[in-house]
Amino acid sequence: MAKKAKKAAKKAPAKKAAKKAPAKKAPAKKAAGKPAKKTGGGKGPATGMAPVSTGSGANPLQVGKTLVAMFNQGKLKEIEDFYWTPDIVSCEGFGVNAEWRGRAAVHEKNSDWMKDHKLHGATAEGPFVGSTGFAVKFKMDVETVSTGKREMMEEIGVYTIRDGKICREEFMYAIGAG
Repeated sequence: MAKKAKKAAKKAPAKKAAKKAPAKKAPAKKAAGKPAKKTGGGKGPATGMAPVSTGSGANPLQVGKTLVAMFNQGKLKEIEDFYWTPDIVSCEGFGVNAEWRGRAAVHEKNSDWMKDHKLHGATAEGPFVGSTGFAVKFKMDVETVSTGKREMMEEIGVYTIRDGKICREEFMYAIGAG
């Protein structure tokens, strides 16, 4: 009987302590304004994620499809007239490593290139569309007038869209391929 009393005495304080501890409250709910930011481990957007917009006007898919169609029809001047922003930036790839800013400067760059090159054929593939622009793969049968050298040239053009127009183009080349 003494053993039972000792066990009861040991259990009693534990039960009392458990009863005295305040119940845990559920965390307060946040106001319905903004959704809580996630840290990347669960479902939903990660912290820092924000929607992307190219503004008003045609979206990257629309501009890209039209550019490819116009290029394949030889309408290079029409692309310039219709799709370039006044402050367009054109960046040439490795080997040239230069950038032209503004419609007049980019037009002059293209005109200078065409003076020393004769296109025997050219095609565009794509567009490969992203959230702020698109890429196009160009293949050109080009003869350099000053040297007489004729070659097949491939490049990728990456275009950034703002308000339905091209505000930046960057050309990238396969170096050492072939």
